[in-house]
Amino acid sequence: MSDDLTAEVSTALRRIWWLPVLRGVVLLILGLFMLVQPLGTVKALVWVFGIFAILDGVIAIGQWLGNRKEPGAGWWLISGLVGIAFGVIAVVWTGPTAQVIFYLIALWVLVLGILAVIASVVLYRSRDIGWYWVLTFGLISFLFGLLLIMNPQTSVSIIVVLLGLFAFVGGVVLIVSGFATKQLAKQLDAGSATI
Repeated sequence: MSDDLTAEVSTALRRIWWLPVLRGVVLLILGLFMLVQPLGTVKALVWVFGIFAILDGVIAIGQWLGNRKEPGAGWWLISGLVGIAFGVIAVVWTGPTAQVIFYLIALWVLVLGILAVIASVVLYRSRDIGWYWVLTFGLISFLFGLLLIMNPQTSVSIIVVLLGLFAFVGGVVLIVSGFATKQLAKQLDAGSATI
């Protein structure tokens, strides 16, 4: 790899490594909150889900802004807009959403998973070394979404635990990917990275 290209890649990685970490921390906090303090009502679940989906969507759009010149970055924008749309639907129409919250959450997680898998393919084709982290997050999301759709629950506590587990695992994957990106940038600066 030429010195100019190495410096350019290192600069780009140092500029964006914190975005997946931030998104992962938000997911991790949500997951821990839902596992430690399960919500007692469907209405509370709707509000927590809505606010979280909006916040996650805003952070995903931030990832797009940090990566917009990279191939496949448009998938972050789409993912963010989808998250914000699901969150707004949940918050604005709390009553009707409460009746279908289980399906809304399952669909949101499933769509996030599908978008992440597609994004990982685009990243792989453009030889982006972080494609496997996006694929891991996408597969986790997709599998949780399928689990929720195939087993619709009528118990709030079951859906809260499942959503908490999804958020916890997804958060850990995103945090690890962010710090792996930061470490790679350091290795590129030192000239010791192997790709």
